[in-house]
Amino acid sequence: MYMQNKLPNQQMNLYTGNLAILKLNYLLLFYLFFSAVKTMRGYSTLTVYLYIQVSVCLRTVDSFIERPAYIIPESPVIALGSQLRASCILNDSFIKENKVDANQIFWNLKGIRVSEDNYHTVNSTVSNVTLNMSSVGNAFLTCNVQLNEDQVITVFGIQIKIGLPPEKPKNLSCITYHRKNMTCSWNPGNSTYLPTSYQFKLSIAPDNLKSYQLPNDVNNSYAILFPNIHYFVFNTIWVEVKNDLGNATSDSIQLDPVDVIKPDPPVITSVQQIKNMSTVLSVKWEKPSVPATYKLKYILRYKIVGSQKWMQVPPEDTDTRKESFSIQELKPFTEYAFTIRCKRNDETGYWSDWSLEKIGKTPEAKPLRGPPIWRTIENLDSSKRTICIMWKELEMSDANGIILKYKMTIKKKSSMNIKKIETKKLEYNITLSDGEYEITLSASNSAGDSPNEILILPAVTESAFLPVQNVSTYPQDGQLMVEWKSPGSAVSGYVIEWCEESIKDSCSEPLYWQTAQKAASKVFLKDNIMPFKRYKITIYPMYSGRPGAPRSNLAYLQQDRPASGPLVHLKHVGKKEVKLMWSEIPVNEQRGFITHYTIFYRSCTANETSLSIVVDAMCQEHELTSLKGNTLYVVRVMASTVKGGTNSSEVNFTTLSYAKGEIEAIVVPICLSFLLITVVTILFCFNKRHLIKKYIWPNVPDPANSRVVEWSPSTGNLIQNNLGPKEPMNPDGFISDVTIIEADVDDEKYLSNEDEIKQLTSLKKEKSTSEEHSSGIGGSSCMSSPRQSVSDSDSESAQNTTSTVQYSTVLVSSPGYRCQQPSAQAFARSESTQPLLENEEKADEHAYGNFGSCSSEVKRQYFKQHASIEETNLNEPHPNEAEILGDTNEDNSFRLNQMEVSDQNSDLKGFCPTVDTFQSSNNQTVVKLEFLGFRAGLETDQQSYMPQAVKHNSYMPQSK
Repeated sequence: MYMQNKLPNQQMNLYTGNLAILKLNYLLLFYLFFSAVKTMRGYSTLTVYLYIQVSVCLRTVDSFIERPAYIIPESPVIALGSQLRASCILNDSFIKENKVDANQIFWNLKGIRVSEDNYHTVNSTVSNVTLNMSSVGNAFLTCNVQLNEDQVITVFGIQIKIGLPPEKPKNLSCITYHRKNMTCSWNPGNSTYLPTSYQFKLSIAPDNLKSYQLPNDVNNSYAILFPNIHYFVFNTIWVEVKNDLGNATSDSIQLDPVDVIKPDPPVITSVQQIKNMSTVLSVKWEKPSVPATYKLKYILRYKIVGSQKWMQVPPEDTDTRKESFSIQELKPFTEYAFTIRCKRNDETGYWSDWSLEKIGKTPEAKPLRGPPIWRTIENLDSSKRTICIMWKELEMSDANGIILKYKMTIKKKSSMNIKKIETKKLEYNITLSDGEYEITLSASNSAGDSPNEILILPAVTESAFLPVQNVSTYPQDGQLMVEWKSPGSAVSGYVIEWCEESIKDSCSEPLYWQTAQKAASKVFLKDNIMPFKRYKITIYPMYSGRPGAPRSNLAYLQQDRPASGPLVHLKHVGKKEVKLMWSEIPVNEQRGFITHYTIFYRSCTANETSLSIVVDAMCQEHELTSLKGNTLYVVRVMASTVKGGTNSSEVNFTTLSYAKGEIEAIVVPICLSFLLITVVTILFCFNKRHLIKKYIWPNVPDPANSRVVEWSPSTGNLIQNNLGPKEPMNPDGFISDVTIIEADVDDEKYLSNEDEIKQLTSLKKEKSTSEEHSSGIGGSSCMSSPRQSVSDSDSESAQNTTSTVQYSTVLVSSPGYRCQQPSAQAFARSESTQPLLENEEKADEHAYGNFGSCSSEVKRQYFKQHASIEETNLNEPHPNEAEILGDTNEDNSFRLNQMEVSDQNSDLKGFCPTVDTFQSSNNQTVVKLEFLGFRAGLETDQQSYMPQAVKHNSYMPQSK
């Protein structure tokens, strides 16, 4: 960074001219002080001391202000576009002290370093620079020395003035203001940008030259006061100008000051009316002060007050010595403004300024025409119509005065009755019957009545004349323009009415209207038109006072976006669609014509973009489709005009999980299918009920009520209740299974007598009615499971008695036949997992039967019902055949496959158990008991059943 020290202008002036003055001031100060102390004794030493100090100070100051360099020329003035050659000369002492030379000099102009191509070194002390002056104004040129890499010093500087030489003044002219001054002016030309002086020179004679120096701030005019003006003598006038770059002189002019006089404006003294002349005003004025021989002419002009158009009286009409004039063909009762000016009659000199305006007003006259008239009709289809007759005030140009009253007549066409009304108001309400009426209206002022204005009110049934065509409205120049096409040449005028539409197709009061001339095809609505308001505009063509058919249009002076959005609600929500409805925005909030609606909707899931649909402005509802089921959506509707749109509030809805009818389409087929399957299943079960009963609900006998356990093998009689301790049976320990085989009535082997065959035949027929209530010895032996004997474990048998049914095993030692009693029989208990019936849990309510001989009758009760044994066929295995199979090695159990029991009492005649014993294929001994002609009665006394111990495969009846 180079350090620069620029010398201020004050120091430069000190270097150039003030050094000698500074030394002189110090010497004067010393002299004065010396004189003062000279008169004082004993102060000689002090005087000498002060002299020495002052000398030292003078030397120090002289050394301080010694210039290290200087520039030639010091204060140059350069013309724009010329060259400046300057030289910077270094002081020898500065060179020696700083050990520099001219090669280390560089130049700055206006703070910008000058290119080295523009300067060169002459010798060790002088450096020249050549500059082209391309801009006007003041510029600062400095000479700088580079002492070292980091230090720069400005040794000297000068100020350069750049400008232009003065131009020749042009268009020199003078104006004389009588008894004031004569002012001369000229065009000084372009600015010189340098101090320039002007001199105004006037010569009346060669020996009478006057020169006037202009002030520094004035360069284009000079005024000579009135006492120094010489009338009727030619004055020679010119202007001289000069500056540092040159001088110039204007062309001289010769003139007589009286020939260049500009008079003062005349003064209008009065504007007066002329009696009985409503179109004439008289104007009077006073002439200005001019020389006695000076003759003037005038120009008078006037205009209607408030208008910008002036009308002028021809100069030849006022070129007289008079100082008044009457102006004709003015409008009655109209204010006019008048003004006047003057000039020398011989066309020398200048026109004076216009005088101040003076106002005058013409008298009243009869109104030129009647006031415009119109009407509104209520109850148009009724026999009684309410008519509001309206009219407008006349324009001032048509009224010709102050309207005092209005005169109106109402006459029905088919009647001679005339109703006359006089009023000061601008409307009149009346109720008229059906028919055609003629209404006339006139305005009156102090001068008389206007012509009548006629309005025809046609009958209700009368058809209207043709309407106008192609009505259009549009804003223009801040007003609302209405344009139409005329329906024909018979039209005498037009009536345009408009009102603000606050409700759709309905106007709000008040109603505005205006008239238009016959030749008009468009007109501006004059007043009562506001922006952002909707107006209904109606045009009526007039046919000699008779209105034609109306033609309407809607318009806005200025539109904007709606003030509020539509109100949106949901009409229907489905699975993949939703139907939206929105109400129309109120007219006073639309602020413009609705061009379209835009529906924006999106789902509330993440990263879902908003979709939009544009709907016509006539639509008030729309259905969105292709939506997702069971999804939350947000929707809004934007109403738009030509200026923009406004959104409604957002509405949320969730689509359905199922579409309409989708649930029914699923449920109904399922229900029908289930019903069909149910019906088919019921029919199938009903048809196969015997198989269902066989495999699902087989008849299982109740062993607790069996009489086999009480059958004594020694006697063959049934053991009665409350017997004593039972002896062990079957001492041989031989256990055999018992198979109960049904005998067929056709088997002659077992059925010898006819009575037995009949009884068994009757029993077989009752089989079907007794299956559901049977509980004999029969049943499926597969339902039982092997159990241990009671004697094996007392505790175990006690637990098993509550959960198992104990069957009996017949112990046989030898076969028997029919009514023969086996020699040795015993019964052993068997256990089954078949649950006991409800009656079996109550021991005191159970009844047990006894098996006896053929002659004995035993009654057996089970569920308080009677049982019978079904006939069996011994030759062919019966489906319900019961077999009691016993395995001597694993399980000694008594398995009863089936016993058929009827639901009524029956006697088994000839109970003849026949026991046949044979060896089966698996080394089991099978005992077949054949009951043929069995007759047993049911006993009513109750028997208790107690678990009985089995020892050595013997059965011992137990007492309670």
